Amino acid sequence: MQRVIRATLSGSFHRDFEGLEKAYSELVSNQCQVLSPHSLDFEDHKVLFVRHETEEDESVYQIEQHHLRSIAQSDMLWLHAPDGYVGMSSAMEIGYAIAKKIPVYSSVEINDQTLSAYVKICPSVFSALTDIGAI
Repeated sequence: MQRVIRATLSGSFHRDFEGLEKAYSELVSNQCQVLSPHSLDFEDHKVLFVRHETEEDESVYQIEQHHLRSIAQSDMLWLHAPDGYVGMSSAMEIGYAIAKKIPVYSSVEINDQTLSAYVKICPSVFSALTDIGAI
């Protein structure tokens, strides 16, 4: 029996929302259990910090703490980086994943030279799953 791969999706949640939806869908279609975010039904995906309607009473700190706990429990972190863009929150999440020895993958080259050294480029979630030995 194949074990379920736990994944967290990080990156820009307000730039290239269609690309974010594609990444989330690809994780789910490859039988990954997405620990965070639980869905992409955000109140407004164009604001700087997106929230799901169930998070409207939570502080940014509480939401980010949940996301970091999810990363720590994940087998991999998938990074959505439209045009290679990585914001401050995502940079912190990459660092956290690396500190926790969680591999970080993206389908595009990261613009920042230092961050790019820690993010493995894979054309698809499937290839990332192959890389970690899940397939």
